[in-house]
Amino acid sequence: MRNKKVATHGVPFYAGWGLTEDLGPVPERRTAQRSITELVAATLILYPRYIDPVTNLPCSPEVLVKRLSAFTAAGRRRYTPLIGARLLQGWFMRTLFWLKSRT
Repeated sequence: MRNKKVATHGVPFYAGWGLTEDLGPVPERRTAQRSITELVAATLILYPRYIDPVTNLPCSPEVLVKRLSAFTAAGRRRYTPLIGARLLQGWFMRTLFWLKSRT
């Protein structure tokens, strides 16, 4: 996705699609060539089953995105001590990385 070569071990579902360098044996039945767009659609839209957090019923990805955006827009995001510690750790690691890159 970032113009990096990707190698796979074993046979993930996308092996043989021409998107990766397959290091293991790929079954002969996998001859279709897919694009990165088709891989994203398969992994985020077609294959997974999403659950609506309000109704606990299956829903489409669009409904889930709408629910999650409404949830954060309503200001219901609570910062627990654990979340605060993770934010502090992220700031510390970014600062440390920045300082290390300057030397």
